[in-house]
Amino acid sequence: MSQAGTGATGDAVAGAREIVEQYRRDGELSARSVDRAGFGVWDRVTPGALLIAATVLIDAEEPTLAEASPRPGTRVLAAMLRDGLEGLALAQRDGQFGWDDMVALILAYVSLPSTPPDALDTLLDDAGSVWTEIVDSGEVTRPRVRDGESGPWDVAEPVTDVARLDFGVLRVPRLEGASLHPLTAGERVVGVVVSLGEQALGLQVFRTPASPAWDRVRPRIAQGVRDQGGSAEEAVGSLGTEVRAQVPVVRDGERVLQPTRIFACDGPGWLLRGAYGGPSALAEVVDPRVHHLFTQTVVDLSSAEAFTGSAQEVTDVEIRWPARE
Repeated sequence: MSQAGTGATGDAVAGAREIVEQYRRDGELSARSVDRAGFGVWDRVTPGALLIAATVLIDAEEPTLAEASPRPGTRVLAAMLRDGLEGLALAQRDGQFGWDDMVALILAYVSLPSTPPDALDTLLDDAGSVWTEIVDSGEVTRPRVRDGESGPWDVAEPVTDVARLDFGVLRVPRLEGASLHPLTAGERVVGVVVSLGEQALGLQVFRTPASPAWDRVRPRIAQGVRDQGGSAEEAVGSLGTEVRAQVPVVRDGERVLQPTRIFACDGPGWLLRGAYGGPSALAEVVDPRVHHLFTQTVVDLSSAEAFTGSAQEVTDVEIRWPARE
C-alpha cells in the first residue's frame, strides 16, 4: 500500500475540512491550522496538499471565480495555477498570495448557488484521489536532471528552446521577475547569481576531468559547513541528492545562519553547482523557478578565459549575494 493509503487520505480530508471551517468561522487561518495543514510536504497526503489540489480542481471547473475575486492574492494564485513559471513571476512582480487566499477561493466555490450542500466533501474527496495518484507516481519528488527533457545542458548537446542570457561560461534562462547578476573574480565572470525576492540562487561551474564528481565532493561540502559552525544533512529532491544546510554568514555585522540548499549535476567534463539561499530555501520541494533555472542552464567551457572554476574549489559554499535592489 502507498503512503497515501485509505486511512491517511481520510485523515487528511477530515483535517482539510476542519481547516476550511476554522477559516469560515474566524475569517483567517489560525497558526494551528497552518501547522496542521503541512503545506510544503509533497511526498504524502496532507490536509494542505488536498487544499492545494482542491484549488486546481476549482480553477479547472470555474475559471472565472478567481478572476472575479476582490482579493489580489486569489488572482495571483489563479495565474500561478494556469501559467506555471510565468504565473510565479507575476506573484513576484504584482503581489503575493497567502494560504488564506487559497482557502477563500475554496469557500467562494462551495458558496456558489449552483453547488450542492455536500460540495466541500465531494471536492476534498476528489482532491484526495488526485493527490493519491500524484504520490503514487512519484512525479513531484523524483529527480529530474539530465533526463532527456531537463538539463543542465552542455553547449555541444541539443538543448530546449528557452530564452537565455549569455554570461560566457553559463547561459542562464531569462525569467520574468528575476534579476541576474554576473559573479566575478576580478574582471572575469565565474558564475551567476539570480535574485528571486528574498531568495537568491548562485550558479557556478567547475571543470571535473574525473567525472562524476558530485558524489565525491558532497560529503566534503556538508562537513565544511559543520566545521564553520553550521549544520548540514543530505536529502533527495527533484534535483537529485543535495545538501540542506544552515550556513554561517555575516549580515549587518552579525553572524547568522543562512538556510541554504546546495545541489549539483555532473555533465561531460564539468559539474554545475547551485546554492539556493533565503528564508524558504529549505522547503520540502525546491522553488519551481529554481528548478527551471538550474535544469535549463547551458554550460560552455570553450572559452578558457571565461572559465576559472576547478574541482578543488567546489567545496567553497560561500555565496556572494548581490546587493538588494
